[in-house]
Amino acid sequence: MSEERDISGILEILDDDYARAILEATRQKQMSAKELSEECDMSVSTVSRRVNTLLEYDLLIERTHIDPDGHHYSEYEAQLDRVEVQLLESGFDVRIELREDAPDRFARLWNTMRNE
Repeated sequence: MSEERDISGILEILDDDYARAILEATRQKQMSAKELSEECDMSVSTVSRRVNTLLEYDLLIERTHIDPDGHHYSEYEAQLDRVEVQLLESGFDVRIELREDAPDRFARLWNTMRNE
């Protein structure tokens, strides 16, 4: 997704019960589609559709794991940290904060130091 986030698209996603359940389930630990299906009581195809949308909007991170036998599978982790909506005289101000992993945080800090 572009750096300029589609706020209305994200709010629409967050209005979906299934998408919210997936984000809540993956907040504390990575889960596979099968685990999400069981945890959230939804079909694997429903999980797959919602996961694809959440990935498109950078609200989930996909991590691929390879088993010793060569098979691979994906696990998902929520990247959404916070959504803040404020009503202003000129409309709404919506701020979306995503989690940063250590390499992203280091890169942001390094770039900030270099630009000062």
